[in-house]
Amino acid sequence: MDEQQFEVWKSDAEPALKSKVEEFHMLGYHHADKEEVWNCVMEKIKKMDGYMRFHVLINIILTLRLSEYMNRLTISSYKESSLHYSDPSSLDDLMGEIESHTSNKRHLT
Repeated sequence: MDEQQFEVWKSDAEPALKSKVEEFHMLGYHHADKEEVWNCVMEKIKKMDGYMRFHVLINIILTLRLSEYMNRLTISSYKESSLHYSDPSSLDDLMGEIESHTSNKRHLT
């Protein structure tokens, strides 16, 4: 799929993105934003083959479920944290923080 095609369509799809974000806000997820919804839809589209028409893109946006959106955010969060903590010094820092918090709690009780 031609990614430039979708970047051109992004501004045309703005009302659908806005509608989806408002829907997620009404469902109680107030941290949803248009860019993350767009990224989720683009990830979903990459799995499809063939030419895509604009109305199909809009349909994908409007039928995106909150669970799909949250799964994507969770997986990307795990990927980011695994990249951050793949460095041994970062892991040592994390372990140091964990130990300091657990040792502080021991002194409080």
